Amino acid sequence: MGLANNKVETPLSVVLEAILDSAGTHPLRLGELVDRTAERGFGVLLFVLGLPMLIPILPPGSSTIVGPIYAAFAVQMLSGSRHPWLPQRFRNWVLSRQSISILRRRGIPLIHAAERLSRPRGLWLREGAVLRLAGAMVFLMGLLLLSPLPFLNTAPAFSVMLIGMGLLNRDAVFMAAGMLVGGASLAMIGLSAGMILVLIQRVRSAIP
Repeated sequence: MGLANNKVETPLSVVLEAILDSAGTHPLRLGELVDRTAERGFGVLLFVLGLPMLIPILPPGSSTIVGPIYAAFAVQMLSGSRHPWLPQRFRNWVLSRQSISILRRRGIPLIHAAERLSRPRGLWLREGAVLRLAGAMVFLMGLLLLSPLPFLNTAPAFSVMLIGMGLLNRDAVFMAAGMLVGGASLAMIGLSAGMILVLIQRVRSAIP
């Protein structure tokens, strides 16, 4: 499936609400989410998986799950794949009640807002080139989520979410915004690393 689709599709908010409703009767595993949205490509999953990451402090281990998943999707995007695939280890990951609650309370309203703002516009590049460009940034954002630095969940996740919506709707504005946020995240990491190195050097020079 290409990044564009001429048929009218059910809005993402409706699809996600149906998936979350099913979580009331059985545990919602990531594999089910992938299976029920895979025909739309990577955009939906990149957007949805970033929603729980928007809170600065998450349960321990959350970013170490989402980061590798982003990286796995990114590698597939860079290879030209159109449909997301995950190994069984990640497919078996059960979304916590906290994550589902965040998706309901914050995710659905945010998706409604994105659906009102986003529309096909300006993607003049070839679909393959767009997908690989997005994959490169998603891969870097996945690595950032594995960083030990605190409070580093929000910006990379928001970058990936914007890219996801850009891919889903062929929206160059959302795609560009995601790239800018991602670039700012990388710059912030570089600046933080540089400050840490300078501090270490000063401490060493101060030790007799």
